[in-house]
Amino acid sequence: MTNPSKDAELQLLQVTDPEARDVLQRIQTQRERIDGRRLARQQAMALRRDSGVAHAASPLGQGTLVERLVVFGREHPVVCAGLVGIGLLVGPRKLIRMATIAMPIVMKLRRSH
Repeated sequence: MTNPSKDAELQLLQVTDPEARDVLQRIQTQRERIDGRRLARQQAMALRRDSGVAHAASPLGQGTLVERLVVFGREHPVVCAGLVGIGLLVGPRKLIRMATIAMPIVMKLRRSH
């Protein structure tokens, strides 16, 4: 299968000046990277769907962050009730302030794994 737009881009690469050629090359590289990510995400979703393992039965080390939080909440309802109670005592402003501190740390941890 050939893509007419990619063929046109290759012709543009041959005709344009070096600066435009560099920009077009970066655009093409980024498109390939995005396509690769999309393909990897589709494969991961297909593997997860085909594995036949229920989300609630999966261990805490697997799945998305939301899935792990749901599993943790189901396994430890007393801890979750305690966290909700502390949240009500602390108040929304302090919770938001704590979240702005904690979120960059959580995101960095997610990227490293």
